[in-house]
Amino acid sequence: MNDARFILAGAGAFGRELINWAEDCGTPFTAFLDSSAEALAGFGYALDYLGTPDDFQPRAGDLLVMGVGEPEAKRRLALQLMARGAQFARLVHPSAVVARSARLGEGVVVCPQALVSADAVLGDFSVVNALSSVGHDVDLGAFSTLSCHVDLTGWVRVGEACFFGSGARVLPKVRIGAAARIGAGAIVMRSVPDGATMYAAPAKKL
Repeated sequence: MNDARFILAGAGAFGRELINWAEDCGTPFTAFLDSSAEALAGFGYALDYLGTPDDFQPRAGDLLVMGVGEPEAKRRLALQLMARGAQFARLVHPSAVVARSARLGEGVVVCPQALVSADAVLGDFSVVNALSSVGHDVDLGAFSTLSCHVDLTGWVRVGEACFFGSGARVLPKVRIGAAARIGAGAIVMRSVPDGATMYAAPAKKL
């Protein structure tokens, strides 16, 4: 008997999107972890509740997908679960376009109609949300999250745990420092230091 479980780690709004995308991939989730047993109540999703991440102990055959979008929360949860031996799958929607020469790390999520171009590198647990594009030779740092409609153009370098709001644009060869936050609609024309928050078009430092 095959008792392998496909588990969603975090069942908030982004997690509920992933439930739908996993079904499109033909690999529906069977269970979820969340701090609240009622996280999916009222939404009509029939997943088994396995308890909180603090209580979860993975077993052989389990595969998890991270349903958390906020980079630092995602990093903390991933490291917590991996320390117990949890194994993470990639989730790539069938409508996404991923170049054969692109490299995707552990736990990467690529959502509907996203583009990952030639020789791009997606770090572990990075997210490329719907209708976003990662240009050729981009290096997207681990735990980073692109919201919808983000455009990283060629040769952009992004540090770990960065967040990009909807519609943000980064010009070619720009470097984004670790833990930076790029506001919705921002156009980033120059390199961004670690931990900076950028906004407006062209982007300005807060």
